[in-house]
Amino acid sequence: MKKLKIFLKIIGLCAVVSVILAISYFHLFDSYELESLDLRFQLRAKNPVIDKIVIIEIGEDTIKYLGRFPFDRDYHAVVTRALAEFGAKAIVFDLFFSEPHATDKDFEEALKTSGNVYLPSVFRLDPKSASVPRADAYAGECLKSFQMLAKGSGHINVIPDIDGKYRRFPPYIQYGSTFYPQLAVLVACDWLGIKQKDVSLHPGKYLQCGKDIRIPLDEKSLMLINYSGEWGKVYKHYSYVDILQSYFAKASGQKPRLEASIFKDKICVIGLTATGTVDIHPTPLETVYPAVGIHLEVINSIISRKFISRVSREVNIAILVMLCIIIAITTLKLKPAKSLFITVAVLIVYPLILIVLFSMYGIWVDMAYPLVVMAGLYLALTLYKYVVEWKKRLVMENELGIARKIQQSFLPKSLPSVPGFDISALMLTARQVGGDIYDFVEFDSGQLGVMIGDVSGKGIPASLFMSMVAGFFKFLSTPTVAPELVLFNLNTKLVKENSSNLFVTVFYAVFDMKAMTVAYAAGGHLPLLYLSPGKIAEFLDVEEGVPLGLMDGNYSGRKIDFKSGDIFVFYTDGVTEAMNSNGDMYEAARLVKVVESNRDKPAEALVKAIENDVRKFEPAASQHDDITIIVARMT
Repeated sequence: MKKLKIFLKIIGLCAVVSVILAISYFHLFDSYELESLDLRFQLRAKNPVIDKIVIIEIGEDTIKYLGRFPFDRDYHAVVTRALAEFGAKAIVFDLFFSEPHATDKDFEEALKTSGNVYLPSVFRLDPKSASVPRADAYAGECLKSFQMLAKGSGHINVIPDIDGKYRRFPPYIQYGSTFYPQLAVLVACDWLGIKQKDVSLHPGKYLQCGKDIRIPLDEKSLMLINYSGEWGKVYKHYSYVDILQSYFAKASGQKPRLEASIFKDKICVIGLTATGTVDIHPTPLETVYPAVGIHLEVINSIISRKFISRVSREVNIAILVMLCIIIAITTLKLKPAKSLFITVAVLIVYPLILIVLFSMYGIWVDMAYPLVVMAGLYLALTLYKYVVEWKKRLVMENELGIARKIQQSFLPKSLPSVPGFDISALMLTARQVGGDIYDFVEFDSGQLGVMIGDVSGKGIPASLFMSMVAGFFKFLSTPTVAPELVLFNLNTKLVKENSSNLFVTVFYAVFDMKAMTVAYAAGGHLPLLYLSPGKIAEFLDVEEGVPLGLMDGNYSGRKIDFKSGDIFVFYTDGVTEAMNSNGDMYEAARLVKVVESNRDKPAEALVKAIENDVRKFEPAASQHDDITIIVARMT
């Protein structure tokens, strides 16, 4: 049965681990990982960009000046000629020219003359595409006459993530047996002098451009967009209508709004940015971002060779396992405070490290899921520890209950009944079991022996040692043996039998009711408090007497007379060393004061008065040592 339980526990543990790792491997937490990626983009400083890229915006001012978009293509022809004359290295249109227009001839002439214009197209992607995005048709294609005159043509497909944000795109799309480059990828490669025949696609791994540039791809052969900053805060922006004005102003000898030199050797990307147009999408940095900006980021990323790469599933799992091992070891092996501190430290330091990795090297490591797993693992293991400790405590409580019963069996079952002798006793243990001991021995000769002791330490070890002391004492105490000899014999026995390094202090007194005398001896215990009517309270002690159980020693005894009304108070150091919240001790002087003020009360009431005063000084919740009180009053 035990083996079956162990087997089921192992199966259950393996199942839990498998589920945790499967969630990481299959990216089931990706909606949150994407949010953590956005956070890294937002916390990262602005990514430096090259100064060779500018954006020509068809914004509100252009539409207001030229009229409703789309407008006549002769304007595009003029802008193309203007940028070519201004010395632009590349002119990239993020606009479709899929339908013929009356002014196409003028634009065709501009394309032919400039020789550095790039035009876009859009494919309809097959949703069943595996490692390489495939197209089953064109969704938008420039006129064949334009494509023939353009320097190059590339697709502008962008694939939104599950939250609708644009973070990645296919650098190449397969249509039939041909691979078509993304527009910005084509422009960047041409800028760097890399021919398309020198570009090789390794599906699900990377895109090799020439010999030196390797662009990391995800498992679907998509490239992550390395956004440099918010729209309008990174790249140089110029108005489409200002280009027209500057061109016409130069031709007519007027002052242009823009200097031609600012476009020399630049990559000029022309796109629609007016508010309310369909080409606006959310990105990690902002909810409204013109899609034309993606071309700027891709060109900058390739030319500057700064990419975003997500580590493999296997690496993410390895990191997750390592973190879980750290949390498990610290939680199970260390004390709660230390394990909590280390867990919180890991939960803080881990994302900081990932933010630094992303900011400096563009490395994307899973953040959200490991944080959730680590926090959950800590809580689960902490709960497990508390459950285990709770079960142990239940077992311990049961054992302590048994030990308490055994201990109580060595204590007197009832108070002695001796004529002329009023006696009461009280024991309050600091724990469920204690190390204090007391006993009464009634002899046939009218004598009564009273013993009180205090074992060093507390808890079960002290209780077991106390039981041994009680057994030896009962055997050694006889009416013919003086108290000092009883302690001597008891010490000899304990020294011989004791292997626990514990010891006990004892005060033993024998009351002779016929002779009205009390003989007593002590072994390292507190003196006996003695009050006689009309006299000052005094403490009865002896000259010799070491604690019992440590070493051989001598014990001396004394004998005094007593009379009716005399009071004897036996006590352990749990009374005089009781401590209040200020660190002050109860001390013997306060005990004397309480006894003197209640000296007319019966023994039981006097014990109660002492207990109440001690409790007033040291509440029960603060008791740090066992308390034993015996009051013997001569009637």
